[in-house]
Amino acid sequence: MIILKAMLALVTAGASAAAAIVYLAHKGNVRANWLSICQQFDSFCERISGSLIGSFGAMVMLILLILLSAIALARR
Repeated sequence: MIILKAMLALVTAGASAAAAIVYLAHKGNVRANWLSICQQFDSFCERISGSLIGSFGAMVMLILLILLSAIALARR
């Protein structure tokens, strides 16, 4: 159970970092003089958006796995 929680923490940290990168790719940052790159590279933005959805899907699956293992341990 501890390993599942550690895996969930790592997946959550990775998904949060990916969300920040996707936001910068789509919107850019005027103060840092970063332009949005989605206007130039459409396929890149589609791919990183898809991988972000996959990482949040992995988070949901790990949460369900933790809940199921907790229920199984409680029935013992």
